[in-house]
Amino acid sequence: MPKNKLIAPFVKWVGGKRQLMPEIKKLLPKRINTYTYYEPFVGGGAVLFELEPKKAIINDANAELINVYNIVKKNVNDLIAALEVHKANNCSDYFYEVRSLDRKPDFELNSSNIERAARIIYLNQYFGQF
Repeated sequence: MPKNKLIAPFVKWVGGKRQLMPEIKKLLPKRINTYTYYEPFVGGGAVLFELEPKKAIINDANAELINVYNIVKKNVNDLIAALEVHKANNCSDYFYEVRSLDRKPDFELNSSNIERAARIIYLNQYFGQF
């Protein structure tokens, strides 16, 4: 089955496997897509998105990252709307303000899962720009 070019990692993650995909693919079973794909440390999802498995179970030690994947799966339109807010306000002061939000003790209580997911994607995309 040809690869869907619209399916690709949407965050860059430390330790990403994108550059290693040719070597990783050599080690995988020929009929990998007939199995359930398990990814204990999904990160940016390079292997997941390259293989496009019919069924996958993913995990990561970073709970905020797993929240992002859950929101992409269940509420992508609301996530896109939340990302538009970040795009409209993008400047260095705004970036540092958003970056510091999780240092507030009530951050998780006062932020929805969608807002937290948009924050992670925004910070990931603009880190180092300012």
